[in-house]
Amino acid sequence: MKKSAIAGGCILGLLVIAGAYQGSTATSDPLTLAEYQKIRAGSTEKFLFTLASTCQQDSEKLAESYPITWTCYGADGSSSAVFFYSEGVLFSKAQTGLT
Repeated sequence: MKKSAIAGGCILGLLVIAGAYQGSTATSDPLTLAEYQKIRAGSTEKFLFTLASTCQQDSEKLAESYPITWTCYGADGSSSAVFFYSEGVLFSKAQTGLT
């Protein structure tokens, strides 16, 4: 196989990967203040993920009853909300800068 064909295949592969990455970031769903207010004590983690896809787990699940913390980000990237779950149920939350 010629070097130019190999180089062309590599470039094509990079373009496909870049397109897939842009597609995944374009479909991210940042958390809004209105969505934050819908999430109440007793809500499940599953409900949180129906509202926002920008959430990251901050703590590892060590045991079933051990609390788990999720941070979800707003559209500007600096606003955020933190959710505290125990046994899959929300018991506390806080936010800063969500609009």
